[in-house]
Amino acid sequence: MQIRFPHLKDKLAQSSIFSLLVSGDEPYQHMLACDMFRSRAKELGFTERKILTVEKPNDFDWSELGYEQNNRSLFGERTLIDLRIPNGKPGAAGSKAIISFTDNLHDDVTLLVQAPRLDKGGINSAWVKALDKIGGVLRVWPLNEMETRNWIQQKLRAKDLTVTADVVRFITQQVEGNLLAALQEIEKISLITDSKNLNIKNVHALLTNSSHYTLNELMDVALKGDVARVIRIIAGLKKEGVAPPLLLWGLTEQVRKLIESKSSIAPNYSADRAKARKNVQKDNLHAFCMVHQNNTGVCRQGLSSKTSDLLKQCAQVDRVIKGRVYGDPWQELLQLSIATRYSV
Repeated sequence: MQIRFPHLKDKLAQSSIFSLLVSGDEPYQHMLACDMFRSRAKELGFTERKILTVEKPNDFDWSELGYEQNNRSLFGERTLIDLRIPNGKPGAAGSKAIISFTDNLHDDVTLLVQAPRLDKGGINSAWVKALDKIGGVLRVWPLNEMETRNWIQQKLRAKDLTVTADVVRFITQQVEGNLLAALQEIEKISLITDSKNLNIKNVHALLTNSSHYTLNELMDVALKGDVARVIRIIAGLKKEGVAPPLLLWGLTEQVRKLIESKSSIAPNYSADRAKARKNVQKDNLHAFCMVHQNNTGVCRQGLSSKTSDLLKQCAQVDRVIKGRVYGDPWQELLQLSIATRYSV
């Protein structure tokens, strides 16, 4: 039986305990779903719990699953087997053991299987279908932006906090879909603040940025052309104290790769295709200039569409970082990050 996360609590309350597979890459819902299952199992008398962690499926002794299933307690305690498969792939032996478990059910043992997000092959595998037949399969998904806002709003209300829409939007941007981080920030607000009515100014002062960025993430986002996120990542890296020379090194390496990739393009590259790509780049550049202008209203220089010019821009940023020419190193790094996208 396929179960959606919002319906899990009702399903558990309405029926006898059943085996459950929890799969997905959203940690908060994953953790909460497992907690709800374990809590309901305890209510029904499954007071003993056995944890089996499958680090390496091929080296794991899958006979342990059968042993725990058939190892009846002398004191009549019912057992919950908590089977954890970190890579989501039990292998042939593991699949066979899980199917065997579902074929030999008895009332004193139930099974909770924890796995990361399963691909299409994993969802259609025999062991997942076996669990689906006798119990439940719950797949947890990251919330989209609107769902995250609604979730944050609900949690704030539960703390008797009244906030503006700007506050909810700000918290959503800070945590970037990380519900555990959002919960921590909401808890922090409720503990620190003396007011139940909050606005963006006092919340901004209370919160710390929960999004921890990396150099590799900046490279990926810069190439995708997500200007708003590039700005947030640069600000986050600055706040976390990352050294500007390290960022410049990473961006310069990316520029060199772009130049190498362009020099290796086949000679018969379609002229029409090149023209179409140039038009798209031009439109993207124009859109960026409309929202990121300097004081004169003119788009800042340095967003050249030629990768060869980017190395000159890298050298300019290096001079700014070293104090040889006037400028803000972080502003120059931001411009360079955006410029790499418009040179792809």
